[in-house]
Amino acid sequence: MWLQEQLDPPALIPPPVNYRRADGAVICNFHLNPEAMTAAGYHNWTDEEVEAWHEAHPAPPPPERTIFTKLAIRRAMRQLGIEAKLDNLLNASAQFRADWNDAQEIDLADPVLVAALGSGSITEAEIAQIKQLAGGEA
Repeated sequence: MWLQEQLDPPALIPPPVNYRRADGAVICNFHLNPEAMTAAGYHNWTDEEVEAWHEAHPAPPPPERTIFTKLAIRRAMRQLGIEAKLDNLLNASAQFRADWNDAQEIDLADPVLVAALGSGSITEAEIAQIKQLAGGEA
């Protein structure tokens, strides 16, 4: 059984260019020697096998971006016509204003922040639009 097939799921592990055997000997251009690769537990992947592996094991989608600068958030809110909601929230809550001022970046997925924005009548749909406009993938 090949090294790659022993992993779950099987891994697409390219062979090294040079390979050091257990006895210390180095095989140069190891990746070009199918017999040595097979003996060492590597599989000589064909282009078709690589393509099939990638189809069977697609890369996971990148995580949603939720952290933005305060300026990006403010500009997105301005573009949506809801900047006044942010200003009202900053003026209404000293704690929110202090947290906003102390923060370097804002995580729009933070449950405390989402609750605070909700108390300022900023909806989840608007937060999703802010993420999209501020540079996220919402």
